[in-house]
Amino acid sequence: MDSSTTQSQAINVTLIGMALDLFLAGLKIIGGTLTQSFALVTDGIHSLTDAITDIFVLLVARFAHAAPDEEHPYGHGRFETLGTIGMGIVFFSTAAVLLYDSYERLQNTEDLPVPAAAGLGIALLSIAGKEWIFHYTMRVAKRLNSNLLKANAWHSRSDAISSVAVLIGLIGAQQGYFWMDTLAAIFVACIIATIGWELCMDSLKELVDTSIPKQRRQQIQRCIMALDGILGVTRLRSRSSGGKIILEVQLLVNPRISVSEGHQLGEIVSRSLTGNFSDVGDVIVHIDPETHNHDKALHDMELLGRENVLESIKERWQDLLTEEQIEEVSLHYLERGIEVDLTLRQAQISDALAQQLAAALEPLQGIASVRIYNKLHEASINQQLS
Repeated sequence: MDSSTTQSQAINVTLIGMALDLFLAGLKIIGGTLTQSFALVTDGIHSLTDAITDIFVLLVARFAHAAPDEEHPYGHGRFETLGTIGMGIVFFSTAAVLLYDSYERLQNTEDLPVPAAAGLGIALLSIAGKEWIFHYTMRVAKRLNSNLLKANAWHSRSDAISSVAVLIGLIGAQQGYFWMDTLAAIFVACIIATIGWELCMDSLKELVDTSIPKQRRQQIQRCIMALDGILGVTRLRSRSSGGKIILEVQLLVNPRISVSEGHQLGEIVSRSLTGNFSDVGDVIVHIDPETHNHDKALHDMELLGRENVLESIKERWQDLLTEEQIEEVSLHYLERGIEVDLTLRQAQISDALAQQLAAALEPLQGIASVRIYNKLHEASINQQLS
């Protein structure tokens, strides 16, 4: 699914939710005022904050699902993370206001009015409407793998739960327990504060590049190891951005495969992971030869770089070969040292010359063996060095 389709679906579901929130907010605030139900009024304020956060989601979704660009090569998923934190802060602020107002009302319960029975119908309508929009938004959020839409869906569920509390409070107040209407408002505030905490904590973990759970990493590693040509996984690092996982994997492969084959294996791993895991967005692959080691002599040769190693080798051969005779020199960095493949342009290579070339490399520490080929790529010698 391309970014434009994802963005369009996120916007559509949010617009529907916003229209419902505005309708219910007006209905509950006006109805709560007329029926003298403080819990219904505060529940209406909760629905109004839903509408405000819907607008916030629309603004954030426009940036979060935009394609990567020069300034944001990994995409704009962190805009969604920041938006989720913003919603969490709105939850906390709403909860604080409701708790304060409820506390003030409980200071004098004798003056609390008896809510009218008509408020029961408004609460029931709110429960039905918010449950419907919760399920609808969550289905779209799972399809798009959007944490921000999931957060918005749970905001709708919190409004449905708060309406249940309001309904119970209204029924209690009708039975003479006037304080239950205010207690319902306190319950609403606690729900909002809890959800706000969870949203903020999850998003903060993403911002500080917290790794995905161990079980998830094991699933990814099993998927990699099921592919032909992969001999091991030496490192697997992960982080999240806007509901997508970014992976960095270090793979062991046969040390004698070509560079292009190693690259192809990396592409196969990347396609397999993104194909099998819908939440994997980007895979960075590093290929290592299986027999790479840390022997000091070899390590010192590796630090010299390819050009310096070749220069040292050719210095040892300068009395035996000319540059014109050399077709190619290949280096293989393996566990026991560097293996040298020399291809000469001549059709015939004498055994004496081949042995002299091999013996000339004996003094070089880190060189493990030399193989010499003629221009037809027929091996003339495969000499192990001490």
